[in-house]
Amino acid sequence: MADRELSRKPKEIRKRLRRGDNLERDLAMLEEAGHKPVSEWDDEELAKGRPRDRRGSFSGRAPEWRKEQVEAEALRRHKEATLSAPKPRPEVLSKVLVELATNPETPVEVLTLLDSALATVKQRLGTGQRTPPTPAGVPPRLKDPGLPPNAVNDEDRMPRYLRDAQADGDVS
Repeated sequence: MADRELSRKPKEIRKRLRRGDNLERDLAMLEEAGHKPVSEWDDEELAKGRPRDRRGSFSGRAPEWRKEQVEAEALRRHKEATLSAPKPRPEVLSKVLVELATNPETPVEVLTLLDSALATVKQRLGTGQRTPPTPAGVPPRLKDPGLPPNAVNDEDRMPRYLRDAQADGDVS
């Protein structure tokens, strides 16, 4: 049975792919038969998990036997897009932030976000004073410690909707 020639008809190839006999061999045969390889699919086809039909639409379910190929191609494209993106430089970012802050057409919401971000940065850096060097053997603190535990009560830790419900007497 292993000696006979396998059918090269697309319908027969897809049957073998559904059975999962030899995926690599059958996928290569399917591409030879004229099917578009996953690497040539556009982003919408990749998201749907199947190529477009003759009418340019997507009919039917996405084949399960293509799932691994589609996921691998999507991951490859995502990595390529992420790694090829330009890396932001601080001097460019600061110029953009200044332009946003001084532009009269900037929406109020964006200005509010910029103000809160700037206040947070100023708070962490202090008022322009340099932080004293840490003594030898003491690692520098990288995280903002926030409020000390004794300064926060249980109501402050509660989400607002629970706090309001408790104030109304709905929750005890």
